[in-house]
Amino acid sequence: MTRHDGDLERTFAALPPAHGRGFAQTWWGQAWLKALEGTALDSAQLKTGRRIARAGAVGAVSVRPGRLTAVVQDRDGSAHRADVLLEELSPEQWDRFLDMAAERAGHVAALLDREMPPHLVEDAADAGVELLPGLGDLEPECDCEAWDHCGHTAALCYQVARLLDQDPFVLLLMRGRDETALLEDLQARSGASEASSSGPEGVDAAEAYAAGDILPPLPDLPGLPGEPGLPPSLDTETPPAPGIDPAALEFLAARTAVGAHRLLAEALRGTAHEELTPAQDAVRLAAGAPGREMNDRLADGSGRGR
Repeated sequence: MTRHDGDLERTFAALPPAHGRGFAQTWWGQAWLKALEGTALDSAQLKTGRRIARAGAVGAVSVRPGRLTAVVQDRDGSAHRADVLLEELSPEQWDRFLDMAAERAGHVAALLDREMPPHLVEDAADAGVELLPGLGDLEPECDCEAWDHCGHTAALCYQVARLLDQDPFVLLLMRGRDETALLEDLQARSGASEASSSGPEGVDAAEAYAAGDILPPLPDLPGLPGEPGLPPSLDTETPPAPGIDPAALEFLAARTAVGAHRLLAEALRGTAHEELTPAQDAVRLAAGAPGREMNDRLADGSGRGR
């Protein structure tokens, strides 16, 4: 990604071909594609766009307020400039959105984690701000002179769905604000809100304890699940960072879930848990049949033989 300061533009390098997976894994990425697929009049052009994007024929994507741009290679080798337009939020809409988000720390934390939870979008809608595009909101422009979405603009939309999966700030930039300015404004509004707040009203301790007799009892502890939970798959289109082995992480997460299930069972039975030494823990992991490569790593790390 390249950031162009001063003109609110970010440029993302061309993504590699997409193999065997949908273009949007997050719910907001899927909502983006719904806005495209729900209004395109020619399903054949959508199919062509998916093929072009899956082949990695969409060049670097430029994102700026109200507009996406990329050069798209056709099957015959010809290049076309494709643009997709999305209406920016008005200053009044941004004020409403920022005031709403500043009052809810969870919304700010979600954005910092590159997440766009449904309740953030719902709260924004309640404030009169539609963050995600609706049907017909993605307006195409292409030098092939198609009057509706062509394969080139569709390919650009499919590629941008992959970018949105990784960073919802791409959508917020299209709506008119870049990440730095948005976070600075949120921080300023949050600080002003805290400074002007007098804090919650106090509650008399005697009254609070007296109310304990009329409150309903706490619910019973939940029962032990029948089996350990399954960790999420790490098989994504994003290549892992150097030195990171997704298969090893998935194995460790699965074994951690098994260990957590065992600890919960012991806690519910009231039995004591005995801590394992590093060498014993290596044996426990190896007993999970992780495969030869990870067994070798466990042996090397614990100073034991296979």
